[in-house]
Amino acid sequence: MHDRKLTTWLKLALLVAFLAAAVYYFRFTESGRAVTPESVLASIESHGPVTARLIYVAVYIVGTVALLPGTVLSFAGAILFGAYEGTLYTWVGATIGATLAFLIARLLGRDFVEHLFGGRFAAFDQRIREHGFTGLLLIRLLPIFPFNAVNFGCGLTGIRLRDYVLATAIGIVPGTFVYQFLFAKLGRRILTEGLRLEYLADPELWLAIGLFAAFVIVGKWLSNMIS
Repeated sequence: MHDRKLTTWLKLALLVAFLAAAVYYFRFTESGRAVTPESVLASIESHGPVTARLIYVAVYIVGTVALLPGTVLSFAGAILFGAYEGTLYTWVGATIGATLAFLIARLLGRDFVEHLFGGRFAAFDQRIREHGFTGLLLIRLLPIFPFNAVNFGCGLTGIRLRDYVLATAIGIVPGTFVYQFLFAKLGRRILTEGLRLEYLADPELWLAIGLFAAFVIVGKWLSNMIS
């Protein structure tokens, strides 16, 4: 029993150390702060078309696990590959990366959560297990929840891996497309000219925003119907 408790604390310490190191690197080191949309774009576009696509997906996977903000990578993908290809590659990288982050949190932190809350956590955990897909789908559709935080947070709960992967893969599609569409259309101009109010006069911009809003509304309606 003592060995199991020690193992639980050691795994938790490893998880906390990993997350702290990732945050520290990207926020408080010079090399980490140098990882910008422009730098990622420059490093990937110097390769051939096939290699660039493979590198982009691989970097997105690693970046998701390492808590790198997705917009930094999505920006480069949209400019390099366009809205539709960019959406596909970003979706693949984000889904795989989110799954790996989930598995890391489950492996290192799940035992601690069960030990800390014990029986008081059982009923809540069972509800998450039964309704995890519906709840997570809604969370993924709404843009107000930090993507990386949800990845690791879900790993601490009892949600089934299958439900987690499916809800993530489906739920991030609209947001991914909107970001890729906007970056593909305005990315180069934003880099050279900055943000301008005149961009709001573009009907395609409002179309993308409207589609995203529609996905959110439909997702919430479906969530209410299922639950």
